[in-house]
Amino acid sequence: MYLMFVCRLQLMWTMSDKSDAVCERIIQVGLHADMLQNLSWDLLSAATLNDSQSSDERQMVEAQSGTLHNVVRRAETARAAFRKCNAVDVVQKFRDVTEYPVIGLDVLSHC
Repeated sequence: MYLMFVCRLQLMWTMSDKSDAVCERIIQVGLHADMLQNLSWDLLSAATLNDSQSSDERQMVEAQSGTLHNVVRRAETARAAFRKCNAVDVVQKFRDVTEYPVIGLDVLSHC
C-alpha cells in the first residue's frame, strides 16, 4: 500500500512537471494543502530522512516537494495558496537534511 502511495506521488510529480493544467487543478482541489500537511508529519523529520534506512520516506518527501515546486512555478494562484498554508514553515525543517539538502528549498525560493 505504501509503495503504491509513493508511486502515485512520483507520477503526480512527473505530470506536474509537464502540465500547467495539472498544476492549476492541484491548487483548485486543495491537494497542495494535503501535501503540505503530509510533509509536516513528525515521521518526516530531518533526522529520519538523514537515516540511511529511510529511503521510502525520502522518496515521499522528494515526490511531494517536487510536485509542490512544479505547482508554484506553473500555477498562477499558487503563491497565494502556499502562503495561506504556511508552506515556508512546513518545508523549513528540510533545510537540515544532509542526504538531500535541496529538498524543500525549491519550494521556499518561490513563495
